[in-house]
Amino acid sequence: MMDHPTPTPGMAMPIPIELHQQLLLAVIQSGFKKEAWEIGAAAIRDWLVRHQPDAIAMPVTSGYQWKNVFLPHGTLLRTVFNGKNYHALVEGDQLRYEKAITSPSRFPNAVGGVRRNAWKVIWVLLPDATTWKLADELRPRRKPLALKNRHEGKSFSTGIRSSP
Repeated sequence: MMDHPTPTPGMAMPIPIELHQQLLLAVIQSGFKKEAWEIGAAAIRDWLVRHQPDAIAMPVTSGYQWKNVFLPHGTLLRTVFNGKNYHALVEGDQLRYEKAITSPSRFPNAVGGVRRNAWKVIWVLLPDATTWKLADELRPRRKPLALKNRHEGKSFSTGIRSSP
C-alpha cells in the first residue's frame, strides 16, 4: 500500500482510453492488489524520479550508522556534563562535534573527560521529531540467550543437580 490518501471524488486526470483499458486489465491481473489510482500514482512517481528527481521527496539515504541504530542526516545528539548541554550533529554520513568528526562513544567522553557509556548518556532528537529519546531506548532489544535457547527447544546444563 502506498502512503497516499485515497483520492477525493472529482479528482481526475484524463488519459487515453487505450491506456485506461490497459491499466484496468493490469489491476484485474494483479488480483486487485492495488487500485488503478495507486498504480497511476506509482507510475507518475517513477517518472518524476527519472526526469525531475528534486520534485519528489526521496527517503533519507545519508546518515550515521551507530551499531544497529541508524541516525539520519540532521539528527541532533545531546549529552549533559556538569549541568551544561553539549550537542553533536549528524551531517551527511558523519557525526560532528565542534566541527570535528567524532563517534557516539568519543563524543560524551570528549565532553566529560571520563569514560562514559554513550548509550546511557546521549539523548537523540531525530529529524522531524519533537521529543528527545535516550539513545539506549532506540536500540532493538534481543531476547536473553537463556530465553532464546529455551524457546528454540535447546537448553544448557548448569552442572547443578537438584535433589529429589
